[in-house]
Amino acid sequence: MLCFGKEGESALKKQYPQQDNLKNERINLWLKVLMALLFFVGAMVFAYPFVVDAINNFYDQRVIDNYQTQYQTAHKAQQKKRLTQMKAENESLLKQEHTTNIPGMGLVEDPFESALKNNVTPSKAYFQSHMIGAVFIPSIHVSLPIFNETNDDLLEKGATVLQGTSYPIGGISTHSVLTGHSGLPDKKLFTDLDKLKKGDLFYIEVLGEKLAYRAVDFKTVLPTQLESLKIVDGKDLVTLVTCTPYMVNTHRLLITGERVPFVEQKMTKQIKKAQAYHENRLLAFAVGIPIFCFLFAYLIWRKFVYYLCIKHRYDFVFYAVADGQGIANLAFYLVEKKGKIPVLRDGERLKAISDKDGRVLFEGIPGGRYVAYPDEQTAFPKVSGFVRLLQDQNFTLKARGARVKRTGKQHHRDYIIDRGHHAK
Repeated sequence: MLCFGKEGESALKKQYPQQDNLKNERINLWLKVLMALLFFVGAMVFAYPFVVDAINNFYDQRVIDNYQTQYQTAHKAQQKKRLTQMKAENESLLKQEHTTNIPGMGLVEDPFESALKNNVTPSKAYFQSHMIGAVFIPSIHVSLPIFNETNDDLLEKGATVLQGTSYPIGGISTHSVLTGHSGLPDKKLFTDLDKLKKGDLFYIEVLGEKLAYRAVDFKTVLPTQLESLKIVDGKDLVTLVTCTPYMVNTHRLLITGERVPFVEQKMTKQIKKAQAYHENRLLAFAVGIPIFCFLFAYLIWRKFVYYLCIKHRYDFVFYAVADGQGIANLAFYLVEKKGKIPVLRDGERLKAISDKDGRVLFEGIPGGRYVAYPDEQTAFPKVSGFVRLLQDQNFTLKARGARVKRTGKQHHRDYIIDRGHHAK
């Protein structure tokens, strides 16, 4: 590699007229870097909610796993006692003919409004004490903890049982209502509930008991239209509730599921699949984002190398061989890869002819990207070259349709281009 100052730069411009665009290349470099940075920032802003959602969902799976482990090891009598309490409360609702209401639309405080009033972040123990199970909707990749009451703090962490409705433990003449947020910037929760289709299954696990429900009824109603949330005699129902339309929230989407038998092997597999989706998604981000950042940094670095190498000279040299034997008297012309502009030296098109060993040499070429084209009488692949590192002495070469072998030291590579079966 040769480096030159201002006088050498001026002489180089006379010898290689294409060097006059050095200033344009500098401007072009900074424009490309600016555009790349804007793209990078935009990509990070765009990816942020997806990454945070993946992290939060991964955390939810750990919470659910811990809950499942806890009840697998818990004393059966303790589980039975808590289930008995829930059943008693469900029966009490039925006897009272309790009218169901949705927060903010009926008789209780709206948790969405209360978010502005409550500035205290509850402890981890608070959420653990209110968690009673989990809801899984495999068709839309939902896997969330269920909490035993509805308030804003719990709504931000998962699905909640609406006060005044049955606990989701199954049973004749029960109707549990599970509410969930939509459109949160850092968590999907029930955002994709509108993608659920009639006949889709969702599953509920409470205190170690697993229940299955099939979506049978879809309604979009005003917040005051609550009739469909009442208990229906002889029916075992669960209704999933969220706000709609997305980010407008003037109505409520109600999806009611009717109890169906839980097929252990088949349905447990679907539950595991829903949980694994979030783990795999986080893994994809954990691998993909560093790779993206590395490729971005590499792109910026290559842009700077390309600009800086224009001020230096390198040899474009290779050996043209066929079946291991050097080919003499092959003529090549050097062309700038960008725009396919012929390289000129002292006003003449730059040409090189292979010697008896097949060596082709274009000496002292300013850094950049070039292609050595064989003349019309020469049957040989074209050879492209670029500067990989500033301290290199020779161009890094490639040739499509030929075998390329590198020899020599790191910054002084020789390239043997074997045309192999290329037309002779």
